[in-house]
Amino acid sequence: MDADAGAAPATVRLAFPPEPRLLGTVRLVVGIVARKAGMGEEGIEDLKVAVSETCAVAVGDLLRAGRGDPIEIDLVESADRFGIEVRDRAPAPTGTAGPGDGEVDDRELGLALVGALVDDLKTSTLQDGGNRTSFWLRRRPEALGAEAAGGPGRSPPETLPPPLT
Repeated sequence: MDADAGAAPATVRLAFPPEPRLLGTVRLVVGIVARKAGMGEEGIEDLKVAVSETCAVAVGDLLRAGRGDPIEIDLVESADRFGIEVRDRAPAPTGTAGPGDGEVDDRELGLALVGALVDDLKTSTLQDGGNRTSFWLRRRPEALGAEAAGGPGRSPPETLPPPLT
């Protein structure tokens, strides 16, 4: 992944077997690491959905291919954004379905969802086969100044209207 110029990004690396039951654990870890990195709550939720969708597609592709290769994830924190890279060794689909026959490609649909949630999405094919999906979410200005507002990802308290009587 591209890192911001200056300080080296902090990276957490995970690898897990293609088992659907582990997707909740992956979401949990992403949430914890993103929160520690100072991401706001909305950004954390978007990252969790994006990574679980990307990983769910990889799990499905690997299981359909009968492969148990691990899915690898890098969680990268830089000065003004938080990024995730997901790598899997799923082979390219060999089905005969085409765009005109009504079949929906899980990977394309999943990436469309991810693209709607993140600021920057890139996909590529790995040299030895498989897929690389990386995406970034920029920290919002309110998250960057969160300490003054009471902690990471919290907005300043709003004034509540008087109670109705």
